[in-house]
Amino acid sequence: MITKDLKISKLLAQYPQTIDVLVGVSSHFRKLKNPILRKALSGRVNVEQAARIANVDVNILLTKLNNSINNFSEEINSVNNNDGKTVKENQEMQENLFEIDQSKVVTFDVRPIIAGGKDPLKFILAKVKELKNDEILLLINSFEPIPLYTVLGRQGYAHKTEKENDVFKIYFYKDSILNAAEDETKSHSDDEINIADFENIIEVDVRELEPPEPMVKILEALSKIDDKTALLMHHHREPLMLYPKLEERGYRAFCTKINEDYFKIVIIKKKD
Repeated sequence: MITKDLKISKLLAQYPQTIDVLVGVSSHFRKLKNPILRKALSGRVNVEQAARIANVDVNILLTKLNNSINNFSEEINSVNNNDGKTVKENQEMQENLFEIDQSKVVTFDVRPIIAGGKDPLKFILAKVKELKNDEILLLINSFEPIPLYTVLGRQGYAHKTEKENDVFKIYFYKDSILNAAEDETKSHSDDEINIADFENIIEVDVRELEPPEPMVKILEALSKIDDKTALLMHHHREPLMLYPKLEERGYRAFCTKINEDYFKIVIIKKKD
């Protein structure tokens, strides 16, 4: 059975026919018929996130997908959290609303990049890098870039999302609460993590691997990490999409930039 946590890349690999279901749900998913964009985008989004992008109930999407593979055997339960509100409702409530100072806004429309068949992530990260501390990035897109919230959240950015017709406008801005948490993390970061303190060091070099192989290789190695064992990863870029997955599994990562094409990432198990 297809579940809400299944990545779209795996969904399409296992059940190619489901691409027609996604396109039928929302025209935004026509981009997935472009092999380049499908490779770039589908690995970042799971079914639940795809439902948010399409602005449809995740249960409806799951029903359609499971029906399409003739493997639908029971009604999908509503996606609720402990207080009874849907995940989407809580995410919307948690968005930090703020007064936008238009003089501080830097606008970046990524629609032409996507229309050209390119992955916009590296362009977005480059634009974020250019921002001054008090500047706000206004990202304009044809769909809601849900995975980007996590990526930029790790860099201390909160967001406010607005939708006008079929256009999404997302304001990314430095959040004092997020950055206070980031400062706390830094106080326990690389300066206090001495890899020599660990009895065992597992080294993994993924610099020559193509996506998604680096992610797969690292996640496979996590089971070998314990209180006496650290994982040292050699990468050609900072693996921003990996950090949320590590947090979910109870690990911490510390990244050191050696040069533009070489990053060392130490991964350790969180202490209880």
